[in-house]
Amino acid sequence: MYFEDLTAYTYLHDKGSSRTLNVGWLDLSKSYQKGDVPLGFVERLRRIMLRRYQQTRGFHTCPFCSGPHAANSIGFNMQRYQQCLRDGRLSSAEIRVKGEDSTWYATPQMIAHYVEAHHYVPPQVFIDAVMNVEDLPNG
Repeated sequence: MYFEDLTAYTYLHDKGSSRTLNVGWLDLSKSYQKGDVPLGFVERLRRIMLRRYQQTRGFHTCPFCSGPHAANSIGFNMQRYQQCLRDGRLSSAEIRVKGEDSTWYATPQMIAHYVEAHHYVPPQVFIDAVMNVEDLPNG
């Protein structure tokens, strides 16, 4: 599922914020910013990911990964599903991060995987929001 970064969130019913923007909804057919993120960003993001916001019944696997453990739409394989879940290539939820101007950012739970494995660099406003979260869950 692809949504351009910083466009209005329209995927699922939004549970309360009047201003929610998309971040990290990547797809094979679209290019994205690549590079390095600040030290500590991924660790903070992984802790934020402990708070799932929108849990769905289905799941989405990383479109950029391939190999013997990748889940696919041809058929369900519990072993592949468990491996993708463990290594972050699978998501069935969203997370939300609040920015300084009360804007919320909606991203698939798989965003840390995109950053680590595929060098995705989210928009700076999202990076700033992640780096400024004060009440991080313990993980």
